[in-house]
Amino acid sequence: MQDQLISILKTALEKAVAEGQLKQQESPSIILDIPPQKEQGDYATPLAFSLAKTQKQSPRHIASLLVTLLNQSLPPFIERIEVAGAGYINFFIKQEAWRKTLLEILNKREVYGQSNLGVGKRVLIEFVSANPTGPLHVAHGRAAALGDALTRLLRAVGFTVEQEYYLNDMGTQMTLLGQSTALRYRKLLGEEIELPAEAYQGSYINDIAKEFKDKLPQLPQYSLGQNPSVALIEEEARKFSFTKICSMIEADLQMFGIHFDRWFSEAALHKNKEVEQAIALLRSKEMVYEADGATWVATTRYGDDKDRVILRQSGEMTYFASDIAYHKNKFDRGYDRMINIWGADHHGYVARVKAAVSAMGYSPQSLDIVIHQLVNLLRDGKPVRMSKRSGEFVTLREVIEEVGVDATRFFFLMRRSDTSLDFDLALAKSTSDENPVYYVQYAHARICSIFRVAAEQGLDIENAVLGMTEVDLIPLTLPEEIDLLQKLSFYPDTISEAASRLEPHRINVYLMELAALLHRYYFKARIITEDRVTTRARLGLMMAVQIVLRSALGLLGVTAPEKM
Repeated sequence: MQDQLISILKTALEKAVAEGQLKQQESPSIILDIPPQKEQGDYATPLAFSLAKTQKQSPRHIASLLVTLLNQSLPPFIERIEVAGAGYINFFIKQEAWRKTLLEILNKREVYGQSNLGVGKRVLIEFVSANPTGPLHVAHGRAAALGDALTRLLRAVGFTVEQEYYLNDMGTQMTLLGQSTALRYRKLLGEEIELPAEAYQGSYINDIAKEFKDKLPQLPQYSLGQNPSVALIEEEARKFSFTKICSMIEADLQMFGIHFDRWFSEAALHKNKEVEQAIALLRSKEMVYEADGATWVATTRYGDDKDRVILRQSGEMTYFASDIAYHKNKFDRGYDRMINIWGADHHGYVARVKAAVSAMGYSPQSLDIVIHQLVNLLRDGKPVRMSKRSGEFVTLREVIEEVGVDATRFFFLMRRSDTSLDFDLALAKSTSDENPVYYVQYAHARICSIFRVAAEQGLDIENAVLGMTEVDLIPLTLPEEIDLLQKLSFYPDTISEAASRLEPHRINVYLMELAALLHRYYFKARIITEDRVTTRARLGLMMAVQIVLRSALGLLGVTAPEKM
């Protein structure tokens, strides 16, 4: 419906220009809002305000002009159009238009709300990508929920989407991981060793060291009666720890319902000479220079605040060099769009990566970088800081095991990614209306309960709604019924906006609003009545609400239970 309203507004603008009532200008962006008060209409647009400055006319005069033109050929689904306040244009939609939405939902079922917006376009989403040096913590969980929800949203609007995890499997942190496990191993053998402050802590390192102790005697040196050197032990410990932690991360993600299409190795970029190739490409574009014994990329030419080192004085490649090669690899794979989901600590990397992409000759507009802020873990409003398992942070697994996958996903997605998130464990476990995921899931379960009662009374729900027409829906006249129909009609636009803006929290908001309307209606009206005509119409409405609830929960990776 929004598309139709935007279309008729554009037509009115073109007519105003053709008649000389408005001056020719670039096509303005047309925004449609849902007014906070019912008496203000079903949709409103501030279009006249955006035109006022260039047209040198008052917003109200422009709004009146456009409404006059719109009323000359009013579409049948519009009841009336009004000018409000200083220049808003308010649209009032006929009830029968909302009822047609219900028929559309009952016809399309699970594909209602989906579109072909991205058909034929390939998208790569890279997310989580935590260093394989320990278990995933809650911030990684937020990234995981965000990336998976975006995948589901983009697929719902037609994009072909692949999910990728980038493994930083080389460098200083991996060396430190091997040393940390090796030191714990030596302590298990009885050596008096003080663990350095920079060593990885937590019981998970102890567990890995114990397994490594059983594995190490299998080395060829042992079979030859030789004692392996400390360097060899550390290298073997690094490889063993990396494999164990990757398995741990993958298991946690599978527990969370997330399966990556590809695990991409940083080490493979070096092995395949792709880092050297990326640097050579930048050299060919005269973007690389030597200074102070190091090799630099002139990223300031493309908006970065300073140039960046890619090769240190020691001859060691920087992580940024790998990042450049990785993004070249992505572009070379032919994706139409790439999305990176990074933590708040990577905010400063956005400009340099975009600059490197531009310097290589690729379009930075094809790369979206979504930054997610920190998660404040609470219990009854008080901070939860430490984990026995990690020694430093609460792990994603601990949260999932305490509150469940559904609540964890829903809570992680409740706020815009660029705002910090308070996650109260006690609230997430509660069975009250204050718990948003319980509130939404209970709306779905409540409808399932209504259908069970209907079945007990001999009503076949599928047959009851089969072949429904607008005439069958005339009994739906209560304000609460119209509110539900309106909210259902907004669902396709909500999906499109959430996908286009990369903001899955819009689905959470929509779900909570739809659930609130359902619960309010449940306490206002009886669904199953003595009047079979009214009952049939209301059962059709309930089925439509159920379909949309289940669909929207699915976009978040949350289940729709039939009983609670």
